[in-house]
Amino acid sequence: MKSHLRWRMNCAPIMTVIIIAYGTPLVSAGNFWQSLNGPQGGSMYALARDPATNDLYAATGYQHGYNKNAGSLFKSTDNGDYWTYVSADLFTFADPTTTRVRTLAVNATGHVFAGMDGAGIWRSTNGGTNWSAFNTGLGDLNVRAIGVAPTGETYAATETAGVHQLNGETWSAFNTNLTNTNTRCLAFGAGYMLVGTATGGIFKRPTGGSWSAANTGLTNLGLNGLYVSPNGDRVLAFTNIGLFESTDDAASWHELVGPYTGNLIWSATEIGGGILLASNIGLHLSDASGTQWTTATTGFTGTVCRVLMEDGNGRVFAGSFEEGLFRSTDGAQSWQPVNDGIYGHTVTRLLVTSTGTILSGTWINGVYRSSVLGGGWSGPTLPLRRIFALAQSPWGDLFAGNYNIIQPGSIPDGHAWRSSDDGVNWTPLDNGIIASMVSGFVFPAPQQVTCSIAWGTASVRLSATNGDAWTPLSPAPGIEAYCLARNAQGDLFIGSEGSGVHRYNAAAHTWTNLGLATISQQFSIAINSQGHVFVGNDGHTKGVHKSTANGDGLSPLNNFPSSWGYAILCLPNDDLYVGTRDAGIQYSNDGGASWTTVNSGIPVSACQALTLGPDGYLYAGVAGFGVYRSAQQVVSTLPGDIDGDGDVDTTDISLFVSVLLGAEQMPISILRSDVNSDSRADGADVASMISAYLNS
Repeated sequence: MKSHLRWRMNCAPIMTVIIIAYGTPLVSAGNFWQSLNGPQGGSMYALARDPATNDLYAATGYQHGYNKNAGSLFKSTDNGDYWTYVSADLFTFADPTTTRVRTLAVNATGHVFAGMDGAGIWRSTNGGTNWSAFNTGLGDLNVRAIGVAPTGETYAATETAGVHQLNGETWSAFNTNLTNTNTRCLAFGAGYMLVGTATGGIFKRPTGGSWSAANTGLTNLGLNGLYVSPNGDRVLAFTNIGLFESTDDAASWHELVGPYTGNLIWSATEIGGGILLASNIGLHLSDASGTQWTTATTGFTGTVCRVLMEDGNGRVFAGSFEEGLFRSTDGAQSWQPVNDGIYGHTVTRLLVTSTGTILSGTWINGVYRSSVLGGGWSGPTLPLRRIFALAQSPWGDLFAGNYNIIQPGSIPDGHAWRSSDDGVNWTPLDNGIIASMVSGFVFPAPQQVTCSIAWGTASVRLSATNGDAWTPLSPAPGIEAYCLARNAQGDLFIGSEGSGVHRYNAAAHTWTNLGLATISQQFSIAINSQGHVFVGNDGHTKGVHKSTANGDGLSPLNNFPSSWGYAILCLPNDDLYVGTRDAGIQYSNDGGASWTTVNSGIPVSACQALTLGPDGYLYAGVAGFGVYRSAQQVVSTLPGDIDGDGDVDTTDISLFVSVLLGAEQMPISILRSDVNSDSRADGADVASMISAYLNS
């Protein structure tokens, strides 16, 4: 390095030139991170309307950490055209892994109630601006439904403690003769209320009376929801296998058979005398009799619909699983997405291609693309697939890996995929890979691809044909690979679940167990320019371990502030960034000896994806809020600085010559070898390269 101060410039015209100090975290006067506004949408769990103001509230649920859930709240004051995030208090005062909202309700005074998994009920008395726990007297903090009776009383249904009524500022049990207290849903008719349970069917309580079973004719006792029509002449019950109707105030039930029969029913509302039904296979609309059904999915791109709400003004809202929120103004004949401002996706893998396209791999719903910073997201491609790997080969093809479990039977359904058009279309690469979790890719040589898998018979597989066919390259059977890395010598490293970290010696063709076998799972492995190996773990021990001996002697970095190391990124100058579940994104410029939190601008602490873009900026995929980009560059894109270390030196000259000779094929190196910015890396760049070297 010729100096400790460098001009760092992005060649894209929308960026500005800035001066920064080398070796310090790039924290601007504002936030370290800036949102890229997507992908928008996500899984919708609850909707509610303030009857006095017509303000709308929506709740999302997402993956906060591996097998941990969270959620966010959003508000609209313009009938769903735009949404504002209103749940900052939940993350300030509650455990993020208990903030998934199952139910929402607004009473006549405008108080908003949010019922959560494990955090009970939170209340806002100022339109969602502030929230506080509201659990005095509540027998169970797992709340499945909150309902406001026509007469104004507020009730809550819990998973283990039955029904509670709000009396002033205190909840009181409301369970006389309620013989099943695993309650899931509430509804109100003229002079009575209903509660649905998980295994005991429906109970009815007349005003001033006690509960009694109301299951005559009900052939399935697992309830997901209840609906009473505005005029009270129809009551609907949503079960795990179908839809039931009562026309005598729940005294008896009969099944309504339709295309949804045998599937899980979530919600319903009446439209024009017919029934609009939400199920795990979409939306269905009936005639007035409830016997003739048609699909009602024009414009609705979701597969599963969880929640429906009619706002009393001719608008119907449908909340999907992963595709966000939709609105219809023509009686469910057509739908339009209304997700502007709603962020509910957890990004598990992230890639910025050599063209600048951002690929966001999500926890549930495949890959979203953006070629415009700050917007322009499209997708998903590979819908309803959990993405566990994204990579670009030196020759430009993109590779993705997914992991799904198909129920019933818990059948693994993971695949490797290849795209030759920047992630627009994907081809499955199943010749030689048993359906499993595909968790990583590296590229040893031109057209050679190595991938790591779990839930298969061989945890590492090699293709010499760009992924068209695969052969095993594995340690002992039964070792699952949850992450994959390759060092400069060609050695491979995999992290497993309960079987430790393993190294494949490329010269000797042997596997070695490097330890950490008592730790449940490794999520990430990264290797810096010195060959130091960093391993990220899943919460059972210190979050990051390090080896300075090619993986031998892995030891914990005791100053690391978390037990989760979800994503580790080593920059060309050996700076480290690590995404955690509970401590945000961590930065180290001394090999992991000390750490600084660089999470400002991101509203949550969980990050599962980090990558360096060809523009020199850092990109992060976070829980429930999509993709963020660092406000400043973390690696130089100085013209001629081909290796991105902030200087133009003999290493860059060597890489430049290798690109011109065709020996170096990494897209970033090729991109940076276009020193004169004429969209080609060729002989015309020679003079520019020499000038850059002499003036650096």
